[in-house]
Amino acid sequence: MADDHIKRKVLLLGDGAVGKTSLIRRFVVDKFSDDYITTIGTKVTKKDLRLESPGKAIDLTFMIWDVLGQKGYKNIQESAFQGAKGALLVYDVTRGETWRSLREYWLPHLQKVVGPIPFVVVGNKVDLARDRGRAQEELEDLEYTLGVKGFLGSAKTGENVEAIFLRLAKDVVAEAGPKVTDEVSEAEDATSELIEVTDQIIMDFCEVMGGHEAAMPIVRQQLTRAGVDVKAPTVDGLRLALEYLAETESSFRNAADVEASKTKRLAWLKEVS
Repeated sequence: MADDHIKRKVLLLGDGAVGKTSLIRRFVVDKFSDDYITTIGTKVTKKDLRLESPGKAIDLTFMIWDVLGQKGYKNIQESAFQGAKGALLVYDVTRGETWRSLREYWLPHLQKVVGPIPFVVVGNKVDLARDRGRAQEELEDLEYTLGVKGFLGSAKTGENVEAIFLRLAKDVVAEAGPKVTDEVSEAEDATSELIEVTDQIIMDFCEVMGGHEAAMPIVRQQLTRAGVDVKAPTVDGLRLALEYLAETESSFRNAADVEASKTKRLAWLKEVS
């Protein structure tokens, strides 16, 4: 039987520092880094999978969106949620507040935007758990409450990482129904690429302006001023936003550095336009 191929956008959600970026790194390149990186906006990673069953094989491309973990940035998070077909909800087994956040913030937030989609709960950093039995009980409570499959895992040791993503892959494919083959339209791809560039610009601006807490209000103001809809940005709108961001930076940085940043960001935009 001929193979099918589908392309699906999936999300990694959870509070900051629960290990979402490390999970992706372990899954995609089989490496772990202890470096703490705050994800600003989103980072998108591509991973190809092959699911085999008797008489059939399905090639699945995951576009994995690692979403900003800080609460309070709903506009950016909701723009990243658009079009998602599955999600991993991640918490840190050593920090109880991250476990509660899945129920109280992330899942309601997600379902408000995209409705019911397949998701898997992940208790990460199990290698650091003082009481693994207690960690398992907390996971089972979440599984029961949310009615989903959950895993204890570790990006550091690799425990269950492959199983976590494969479970989500199987659930996403099952949700697609009998007609599995899915052609993503050029328009959807173009919009997705522009959203990625928008996030890349936001991350870069925040970095040079001293961090997301100080810079995000400026970003929002200038994107709004340029008429940029973060859920469906346009090339012209982003070009205008780059002018406004450079204008803002000129009050804090020297002219050569401002121009270099603007040129770099324009190059990112040209790659997808």
